[in-house]
Amino acid sequence: MKKIAFYTFGCKTNQYETQIMKESVLKQFTIVDKNEYADIYVINTCAVTRSASDQARRCLRKLQRQNPNAHIIYTGCDSYLIGETDYLTSPNIHIVGNSYKNDILNALSCTKDTSLQTKTYSIEKCASSWDKSRPFVKIQEGCENFCTYCVVAHLRGKQRSKDEAVVLDEIKSFANQGFHEIVLTGTNIGSYMDLKQLLRKINHLGLDFRVRLSSIEPMYVDDELIDIISDGKFAKHLHIPLQSASNRILELAKRHYTSKDFEKIVNYASLKGIFLGTDIIVGFEESDEDFLETYNFVKNSDITYAHIFTYSHRPFTKEAFYSIDNSVLKERSLKLKELINSKFKQKMYEFVGKDTQIVSLKKCIALDNQEFNLSLASQYFKVLTKIDKPGLIEGKITKFDGVYAYFER
Repeated sequence: MKKIAFYTFGCKTNQYETQIMKESVLKQFTIVDKNEYADIYVINTCAVTRSASDQARRCLRKLQRQNPNAHIIYTGCDSYLIGETDYLTSPNIHIVGNSYKNDILNALSCTKDTSLQTKTYSIEKCASSWDKSRPFVKIQEGCENFCTYCVVAHLRGKQRSKDEAVVLDEIKSFANQGFHEIVLTGTNIGSYMDLKQLLRKINHLGLDFRVRLSSIEPMYVDDELIDIISDGKFAKHLHIPLQSASNRILELAKRHYTSKDFEKIVNYASLKGIFLGTDIIVGFEESDEDFLETYNFVKNSDITYAHIFTYSHRPFTKEAFYSIDNSVLKERSLKLKELINSKFKQKMYEFVGKDTQIVSLKKCIALDNQEFNLSLASQYFKVLTKIDKPGLIEGKITKFDGVYAYFER
């Protein structure tokens, strides 16, 4: 049987779609590790930043050099952006849009298809298995927000939602397989046709699991959604992208909220015991004053986690008017990362002695001549424990060592 290998870059949605592709080829191919020889390589790409595109393209060129006779299918968001000068043109290279993920071997019949039709496609296919501790369930696809700096809405097609009954069946399937945390994902999950209704129905499923929401935009978060998340079968954690706390930047970016709107979300979520993560973009039209507004907002807000990334112009988007020196961008990013690291540690020290719920990540960590089981708390921090059992486990945080929290029943 011929061999096939998969490379996956980027978001949780891409990871889910790679699983769909793997399941679709099981009868025809042996799936091997990406570092092994294969007859076909599939590169599932990301294009959210310039570095994400560059990483995927380097992977393509490396595979061409190492295995020139292999077929390479280059799909995902960067398939729409890559140019012929970025790789060696060959009949063995297949550049195809996102719809091909539903029938990935069909890509072998063409050298390129990134037509408009490949951006909007059925999302009713479901994953039936998962090889890690926390399976993802894709509930939605597409984005119509068109933030001025972001290319994703140009690549993922119109917003569409997976049928509610299909989502519930997929969740039940994973729960029945013994998975105890399931992550809901999509391009823009807040736009799901009736997200609150879906969450309420999940909450009434009588199985031993919890659900975590992946990133959700602040425009879709209100007190009612936070109330639902703070109760029942949901991880007490939300990741809500801020991007900037400067209202001038938010307006230029067409983000459709103000820093005061975001502050209300943070305050209510904190009141309900939910840990918050966020994304912050550094360098998009950003003056020193704009950066200081963002820095002070984060400093004074109950934000525990943050992904800091540097703006890079993407095709189809408005190019930033300001040109900022790389040394300034690095300095701003470092300041924010140091601030978030400090805030996380402070939050964790304050959480010692408090209750949480953990789920095993099925990994072991050796520390101080002891072996611990690595788990994930409901609030999204890593936990070390001596408890070795499946399921959702209730207990307390007994210590925080600056990196890991320690858990006992």
